[in-house]
Amino acid sequence: MNFYLISPPKEHKNFNLVNLIELSKIIKIDFLQLRPKYITFKKNNEFIKKYHFLFHKICTENKIKLIINDNLRLAKKLRFDGIHLGQEDISCKEARDYLGENSIIGISCNNSVQLSIKAKKDGADYVAFGPMFTSKTKENKKNLIDLKKFKEREDKIPLPYTLIGGIDHKNVYKIKKIKAKNIAIINSLWDFKDGPIESAKIFKKIINL
Repeated sequence: MNFYLISPPKEHKNFNLVNLIELSKIIKIDFLQLRPKYITFKKNNEFIKKYHFLFHKICTENKIKLIINDNLRLAKKLRFDGIHLGQEDISCKEARDYLGENSIIGISCNNSVQLSIKAKKDGADYVAFGPMFTSKTKENKKNLIDLKKFKEREDKIPLPYTLIGGIDHKNVYKIKKIKAKNIAIINSLWDFKDGPIESAKIFKKIINL
């Protein structure tokens, strides 16, 4: 499994260029998604512009795809590698028409394999499933992925997929046998008590066991 990094929701001391460079030496990062969660569009846009400027070069050099979350206008204006969309966001078809064939489009499919089949028909490049576990952002246990049922259906998923939601050092072993291309990590990386570099080393060790 490779890694899909997602930015912290707001400015964070550990979310910086030095750490990203070091992380890229420790783990294989396929994607970095900028997903600020400020109350205002202005603050979100400022965050996106700042970190696109800071990270664009290093991402290109390390073949890390820089993804924006649900912001079609900035995706095109700043020339992000792609965009990630939820089920309630603009449709994949509309995004493709606006961004063109070369943009990467990812779609959240919650716990539905059927939605991943639809996403492929609509022209998506990858899909994401989750939440896998409870987290600071997803505390509702009702919508958690049933790992046993998911494993039974995963061969029907027609696109490369990412697992997301509450993945940390204590539970990542539970999803090692799933055929996901990526695991998305957020809080367990940026908020780890010993810093993101040590967190990445632990993830790598567990996954490689």
